[in-house]
Amino acid sequence: MAGIATVVVVVALCAEFGTRAILSTFAPEKFELLQRVYSARDAWTRMMRGHAELGYTLRPGLDTLFPSEGRAIPIRTTTFGVTGDVGFRDIGTTPPFDVIAVGGSLTLCDDVPVAGCWLRHMADATGRSIGTLGVNGYSTRAAVRMLDTYGRRFTPRLVLAEVFPNDFKDDVVFEEWRSSGSDNYWIWAAELRGRGPLARWLGTHSILYRAVDGLRRSWGRHIYRYRDEQLDFIFRFDGWWLRLARDAASDPGLPLVRESLADFKRISAEMGSQLMVVVTPSKEQVYWEIARQFLPAAEAIDPNAPTRAIVELAREHGIPVCDLTAPLRAEAQRGKQLYHQISGHWNDAGGAAAARAAIECLERFGLTPQR
Repeated sequence: MAGIATVVVVVALCAEFGTRAILSTFAPEKFELLQRVYSARDAWTRMMRGHAELGYTLRPGLDTLFPSEGRAIPIRTTTFGVTGDVGFRDIGTTPPFDVIAVGGSLTLCDDVPVAGCWLRHMADATGRSIGTLGVNGYSTRAAVRMLDTYGRRFTPRLVLAEVFPNDFKDDVVFEEWRSSGSDNYWIWAAELRGRGPLARWLGTHSILYRAVDGLRRSWGRHIYRYRDEQLDFIFRFDGWWLRLARDAASDPGLPLVRESLADFKRISAEMGSQLMVVVTPSKEQVYWEIARQFLPAAEAIDPNAPTRAIVELAREHGIPVCDLTAPLRAEAQRGKQLYHQISGHWNDAGGAAAARAAIECLERFGLTPQR
């Protein structure tokens, strides 16, 4: 038995190092993509803690480097004096806050340093203290709970509720988690996708596992590479986005987003705060004239449908709404790369463009004057 075990270990090690050598030599771009995706996932897992009401939150007291695309991003968290084992990203602003923002990864300013964060740009330009309660992966249902549980403690003049099209999908999953009995959404969601403790360990330590798992997860998906003299993108047309672009009105997440917007309005009013919904478009929407060439039957797709659905829901509730799609498209048409190559997050230039557009919305609604 010992001999068989030794043979198994030797074969596994040969397969592991062989896979690493082959990918890094003959497919360096795919090797880099694998390393980026799985290293980021592993880093986020270590930065999160379970939360019975919110699913998970950032850990307090973080001072770490997050492996982003081509660089490491400093991530620090603070409690802002809030009791409880929860952290918020420190973007260099302090209470009392004139504005707080809630939402997902774009609200967190994922994949950019503080200097590239759109909310920090807004704070510097308006002279207002703006804090972010954003958490990577949050849906609108989770963001509502964040605002209700922790946002009330800051009594801001204005709440920015950032909504991204994948919130339609993520809201459905969040409600499934709420009925699961789990107190850690992060681990529950991983196991739902077949990533139990062993798979998570292998995802951290094995390039062979990453290659097999990555191939399995990408099989049949619409993933394309585009590169020219100015732009370098990987476009992804996930099923949830295609469903929204074809028929947003019947999406199962639409009632949940509608409910979330009503909750944002109610909680903000109870806090004595004004509310503005900020609609953030996907990379594929902003660069649609390029991205559409990769999509079969693109003429049947309405790229504006995912964000337009959010705008219409906000207007149903009489909420001021700032749709960043058009201003970001205008910047993109000048040949600017506003998103990272791989991830769907803004790069530094994208954060600056988003801040300028959001400030224009605030001025238009008279919510906060520019300094």
